[in-house]
Amino acid sequence: MAYSEFWIIGFHANKNVMIFEERISLSVEDLKPVMRWMHNDDHIGLEFRLSVGQMLEIERLTSSVFPQDLDLYLTSYHYFDGSVI
Repeated sequence: MAYSEFWIIGFHANKNVMIFEERISLSVEDLKPVMRWMHNDDHIGLEFRLSVGQMLEIERLTSSVFPQDLDLYLTSYHYFDGSVI
C-alpha cells in the first residue's frame, strides 16, 4: 500500500542548510485545499515554499507553531509497501 508522509522544513533566508524539520499529521486530502492541489499526486517529487497564509492554516490544522523567522517549505516522503519511493 502506498502513502505519503508530510514534513515542514525550514531554512534561514539565502542559506542552504536546513535548521528546522517537523513531521505533520495531515493527509493529501487535508492539504489539497491549503496548497491548491488539483490531484492526489500533485505533491510528489516537489517541495513547496509556504506562504504566510498556508503556514498559518497548517499550524491551525495541526495545532502547531512554526518558527516565524525561517523560509518554510512543505515536503513529503512516499512509501510503497514499507519502502521509500
